Amino acid sequence: MCSRFADLWRFALSVALLLTTASFGCARPKGILFEPIDPPRVWPPPPEQPRIRLLGTISGSEDLKAAQSGREVLAGLLRGPRPPIKFSGPHSVAVREPNVLAVADTKLAAAHVIDLDQRTHLLVHGWDEERLASPVGVTWVGQRLFVTDAKRHEVIELDDQGRFRHRFGADALIRPVGIGYAPKREQLYVVDGGAHQLKVFDLDGRGVGTIGGPGSEPGAFNYPTHICVHGDRLLVADSGNSRVQLLDLDGACISVFGQKGDGAGDFSLPKGVAFDSDGHIYVVDAHFENVQIFNTEGQLLLAFGQEGRELGRFWLPAGLAIDSKDRIWVADSGNRRLQVFEYIRSAS
Repeated sequence: MCSRFADLWRFALSVALLLTTASFGCARPKGILFEPIDPPRVWPPPPEQPRIRLLGTISGSEDLKAAQSGREVLAGLLRGPRPPIKFSGPHSVAVREPNVLAVADTKLAAAHVIDLDQRTHLLVHGWDEERLASPVGVTWVGQRLFVTDAKRHEVIELDDQGRFRHRFGADALIRPVGIGYAPKREQLYVVDGGAHQLKVFDLDGRGVGTIGGPGSEPGAFNYPTHICVHGDRLLVADSGNSRVQLLDLDGACISVFGQKGDGAGDFSLPKGVAFDSDGHIYVVDAHFENVQIFNTEGQLLLAFGQEGRELGRFWLPAGLAIDSKDRIWVADSGNRRLQVFEYIRSAS
């Protein structure tokens, strides 16, 4: 009996030693986030000087190519791989510099927090017994994440780990969609599509003003959707009026451009808006399924993208954000992915 027990013990010890050795020998290093695309996808195409380059796509946690320790690899072999987190209907994206993304996923009724350095992907459906219903807009204020929820009629504040901190606006908002933060004022600008207005809040959620109202004159809105705050300017997708408005922080209209049509520089359904480092204005059009680039006078400079599933094409695109590296993050909603482009600055 003792001999049999000793044999079993030696066998168990050998297996444990083998597994331990294997666990240290099969670690996987962090992969390259965006492999070079060959041939490159650029706009405008050669022989013209390229201004926009496609870097790649992210559809979920698997695309982050996170490092795995040997133990993690071995555990995956024994229990099977963990199910990946995937986008279902990404609607808007925000960047916390240098490399943390927040994505409002309306179809999934969740928010994604993605750390590109750590290669982590966190999915937030709600808190306690509460659940997000229709998250539409996201913006960062330091490590604080603010999410608009159109069905809950409020703004939810989370920390960078997805933990609930605060909510506000239920008594003031009809259908909150886009959201942006103005550091100069320490104020949040919330696009209330149902009220055809911008509602302004301080960081404690107290309402401090409104901008606009229903109409087609400059400074008025018709179902606005997205907003970008850039220094002392507000860029608003006045979607129902098929135009974009540039305002100051008090809501005074600086300029308006765009109209309903199918010509170059026209809009059908403008949504996501942003500025690059040279001050060019980017506008996503969900019906044209492209991104158009303008100067501050509203003159069309370039357009890229068209309807489709392939790389560089879009299906019902919505929001976008441009980070300090001039990477252009587009919520390609119908294709359930983020597409990442790069603005190539002139050598001069």
